[in-house]
Amino acid sequence: MVFKLIEEQSLEDIQSYGKLYEHEETGAQVLRLENDDPNKAFMIAFKTPPYNDNGIAHILEHSVLNGSKKYPSKEPFVELIKGSLNTFVNAMTFPDKTIYPVASTNQQDFENLMSVYLDAVFQPKLYEDGQVLQQEGWHYHLEKPEDELIYKGVVYNEMKGALASPEQQMFYEVMHYLYPDTLYSFESGGVPQAIPSLTQEAFVDFHKRYYHPSQSLTVLYGDLDDAAAFEALEEYFTGAGKGAEKVNLAIDVPYVEDHHVERPYSIAEGDDATNKDFLALAWHTNVADDILEGFALGVMIDVLFGNNQAPVKKALLDAGFAGDIVAYHEPIGYFSMINIIAKYTQTEHLDLFKKIVEDTLKQVVAEGIDQELVMASLNSFTFKQKEMVISESNPRGVLYAITALQTWLYDLNPFDSLAFTKYFDELRTRFESGYFEELVTNYLLENPHRVSIALKATPGLNDRLEAEQHAALQDYKASLSAEEVQSIVDATQALIQRQTTPDSQEDLAKIPMLTREDLTADVEEYPLNVSQFLDDQTFYHAPQFTAGIDYLELLYRIDDFSSDELKWLSLLAQVINKLATKHYTSKELQTKIDLYTGGIGAAVQAFEKEEGISIYFTIRGKALEEMDEQLLDLMHEIAVNVQLDDVVEITNIVQRALSVFEQRMNYRADLLASQRALSQVSVASKLAELFSGLDQYYFLKEVLKQLKSDHAASVVEQLQALYQRLINKARLNAFYIGSQERKDKLVSMIEARFADLPVEAIGEKVVHQTGEKQKEAFIAAQDVNYVATANTVPSFDFKGAYQVMTKILNFDYLWNNIRVQGGAYGAGHALRRNGNVTFASYRDPNLVNTLNVYQGIPQFIKNLEVNDEALLKYIIGTISDINQPLSAADKGHQAFVMHHVGLSTDNRRRFKEEVLETTVEALQQIASIYEQVLEQPAIAVIGNKAQIEAVKEQFDVIRELY
Repeated sequence: MVFKLIEEQSLEDIQSYGKLYEHEETGAQVLRLENDDPNKAFMIAFKTPPYNDNGIAHILEHSVLNGSKKYPSKEPFVELIKGSLNTFVNAMTFPDKTIYPVASTNQQDFENLMSVYLDAVFQPKLYEDGQVLQQEGWHYHLEKPEDELIYKGVVYNEMKGALASPEQQMFYEVMHYLYPDTLYSFESGGVPQAIPSLTQEAFVDFHKRYYHPSQSLTVLYGDLDDAAAFEALEEYFTGAGKGAEKVNLAIDVPYVEDHHVERPYSIAEGDDATNKDFLALAWHTNVADDILEGFALGVMIDVLFGNNQAPVKKALLDAGFAGDIVAYHEPIGYFSMINIIAKYTQTEHLDLFKKIVEDTLKQVVAEGIDQELVMASLNSFTFKQKEMVISESNPRGVLYAITALQTWLYDLNPFDSLAFTKYFDELRTRFESGYFEELVTNYLLENPHRVSIALKATPGLNDRLEAEQHAALQDYKASLSAEEVQSIVDATQALIQRQTTPDSQEDLAKIPMLTREDLTADVEEYPLNVSQFLDDQTFYHAPQFTAGIDYLELLYRIDDFSSDELKWLSLLAQVINKLATKHYTSKELQTKIDLYTGGIGAAVQAFEKEEGISIYFTIRGKALEEMDEQLLDLMHEIAVNVQLDDVVEITNIVQRALSVFEQRMNYRADLLASQRALSQVSVASKLAELFSGLDQYYFLKEVLKQLKSDHAASVVEQLQALYQRLINKARLNAFYIGSQERKDKLVSMIEARFADLPVEAIGEKVVHQTGEKQKEAFIAAQDVNYVATANTVPSFDFKGAYQVMTKILNFDYLWNNIRVQGGAYGAGHALRRNGNVTFASYRDPNLVNTLNVYQGIPQFIKNLEVNDEALLKYIIGTISDINQPLSAADKGHQAFVMHHVGLSTDNRRRFKEEVLETTVEALQQIASIYEQVLEQPAIAVIGNKAQIEAVKEQFDVIRELY
């Protein structure tokens, strides 16, 4: 065998047996994680240290998936997504590495994914095809000689959106100044101003240097065919030679004296910059081989900053100079750092920020850290590790592969990263000896390797930079001869020609694909038993094997609450588990939640079926079986004994909620825009908008004004009144996910605690309304846009063919028109069972053009020509979406949702049969649905001020987002 076994060991924490191999010729290492998990995973990783901000590693990550020697179609990656049963397929760039992970429960599909990915990374077409860099990275775009010259490129526009976030910019600035003159001082994703400096020659050279088997690390996970997997690797490893000298990322820590840097960041033109600055204190802490210290520092930061009652965070919030405080310990590569960020403040508060942190840390060391806080944090971390073993939100194999790289990438043992228990057990033996106080002293108080960064909010900065760049491009164009201008036009048209020319059937046929025989209409049943408790209240039980973890929800019927009251209830859900109660201070409550449970939270949720909408206020918790008594005691305390009179703490929570909203606006504004548009045509979506959309955001801003004025008492009174209405046995139902054997005991435990609740009559059910259908635009400090449109189809009969059409639109029409040709990072479409339809683009340089693309969908469907092989590919991809693995907890929640929306197992089975029976004729008939949807849709755009104002006549409402 050309792969030599060099180490093996049992990895009990991840229920696997690990074997580490080395390819004898190249030295490439392969980590095999053997277990019976049917969700097989493969990942190949490369060390890709950036040398400046041009984004070369990130652009290369995109580009290798744009055709290869064996699979020469333009985007085999997209073809895979269309027609694979994958449970995960992606590629990711980190500060010092690039990874290519895939997962599938089907062995043949898994082999297909491995084959396409291996050929992509080792034999990409980018060497001979310069248009790959132009499309994915950047190019001069000039369709006609008289047009204005612009930059275009997928990564270029992606990073314009990413770096508009002050959090992302702060991370970049901290890395730049904390680790100067190292690879970590650069933005591996690319800075838009630097991306156009990347040349084709440098691009190719980078791939030659770093994408060699000798620089690779591969993980194979799960119940897979070892012979087939190693044979696939051998095809690319054998004969490759030793390659260049192996990259060593275990670099020396640069010496940095404590210093301060102030940088600007952009907010919208005309926006008030008061209390919009960000401050950061950052320390270098440890390197990758300090594993125990790394875990310990994570616990230390959790103890000091983990909630609003944690000592340092509380001191900072009580000082009142910042809207939110965030702190974390994070491995950012070989180095790890601690970063404390004060959001929504003023730069002149930096000295106060430093003083409070330093004084409070000194006090903590002098008085000693509360041992119960340490135990609570350790238990919280341990619970998360236990739950990860049964998680399916991301395939476990992919998560473990990434975790292994935390040591392995730096020529350390990968097994050390995959053993958690021994480190937490060791920390449990140390916390009484002053160990954590020593960490505070050594890594924070007496650590000179630190920087302080201030981001100064600057109205209109991005607009000015854009204008300067635009002027520079026009000056450059003016300096060119007519022949040189025509050369750019020719290159632009050639790229457009490439983008709009379909792949040949010959090239598409080379991509491996499953057959119809690999597909089945079988569906897994998600059982839900419904019984009575507390006299005549409803108890829902989803029997699932949860590895000793119980999941419990208290469900309060709130169908009689008005729309305005629902906004307040959403706020109540955010504060209810964070305030003092009759028996506990806020600090004591937070500590006990971490000490005994996996978390307790609350939410407002709505479910829609033909008979109407059901709305619940839900308190949910989870714990190990042996901690159920404590879990229920705490849930009961939160349900009936919360004291809602702490204005300071409520203010802190509201400010934190607004901070989270603004992060969502930077990272997933497409979801906010979609929900906003849909709320204008769908009652259920209008309710979701009240709970968690822009309606809730603007509501919280008004509440914050009241809390900071003479009207704070009215906020308290409103919350108290709603809380008292909830404390009513007639409202209370419960939902449990866990073993059948424990169900009766759980019921008895709940009844023992809630039997004495008062019983009050519930008012009449409120009939809620949609929002007003209109075209809205929200101005944000962004250089890109998020363009959404929505509508609903009345009396809709959802068929399997509609889901296949969604797949076609997402990965053919929208992908090609909005991403490939339009230069946006992405776009998405959803057609739901209830007839709700949404379209949204993501980090999109266009606005009107994108709306026009949506309008072209009916004609695209009418003209659709799909051969049998292509149709099968879309059917396979649709079945893949339906078949995504679920954890036990997710299966339980799915059973609950199905019950509340009127969906049966037979409905699901029939739907899959319809997907499998889909014909081209059935797809073409769907055009009329989209004509109806797109005739007068609701529109919501979040984006760039200049672009919105340039077409302001197209909108009914334009408002500032922040």
